[in-house]
This record gives sequence, structure tokens and C-alpha cells, in this order.
Amino acid sequence: MSFRDELTADKVEALSVRDAIAVDGHTVVRAAVALMRSHGLGCAVIVDLHCRPVGIFTERSVIQMLAEGVCLDTTPVSEFCDLNFHVASTLDPIAKVWDAITHSGARFVCVTDKTGQLIGLTGQRGLSEYLCETYSQEVTVQRLGSTPWMLQREGA
Repeated sequence: MSFRDELTADKVEALSVRDAIAVDGHTVVRAAVALMRSHGLGCAVIVDLHCRPVGIFTERSVIQMLAEGVCLDTTPVSEFCDLNFHVASTLDPIAKVWDAITHSGARFVCVTDKTGQLIGLTGQRGLSEYLCETYSQEVTVQRLGSTPWMLQREGA
């Protein structure tokens, strides 16, 4: 079975999913940013009344707003949300997340249940963890800040 076949056979439910920050479109930017900071996430998912994702508000959105001099206390997140966000159901193949990251440069993918309601977020981190677990023999993990193994001297 090829790598692509395995990504197509395995489902998104096999990926780790982080809790998402769900806000409605009327939430002011400062409140959304405060939630993002307190949860250590780089985005907030804008949801409708049925908790279905309709947009995503990211750190890039904040940077754009600051560059334009927009008031963070009165502007709702819906004015600067990204409508080109990615959504995958738990029953979709992992290949859908892979494609969103590799072809579109997505950092976050909203994960929904079979009714379309937001469950959480996955993305680069979830996919990396999956690859390390699934292909543990093929993946070498190096601690950040340590000397790469190929530069370490052997012997006395």
C-alpha cells in the first residue's frame, strides 16, 4: 500500500484534535484575541447558530487589522474572517487534511462531526503526530536545540 493509499484509507478521526475556540461573527476582535491568547491557539472558529463553521479568524487577520488601523474594541471578527478555511469531517480521509496543508498552506483544519458541527481543530500538529506514530520506523525525531545526531562524534 502506498503512502497516499494509507492517507486515503485512514480517517480524520485518527488525528489528534485540539479544542477549538468557537465564536459568533459579532464577537469583537479584542475578545477573540484574548480567548486565543488564553488558550494558546492561533485562531478562533466563527460558527453559526448550529455550531457549524462559517469562517476562521486567525493571527493573520489580526496583523491585517493592525496594519489597517482598525479598532479592535468595536470591530467584529466577521469583518476580517477568512472564508477560505478548510473543514474535514471525522469520516473524511486524512488525505483531505494532507492536501489542505501541503497544497493550500493551511495551518488549521476545522474538524466536524457527521452533522457538520464543530468538534475541534487539527492541522500541522495533528498530522505530524499521526505521521510520527504511524511511521515511527521511518521518522527520526530530534529534540529542538540539540545537536543533530549526524554531527555528534562517536567514540572516545
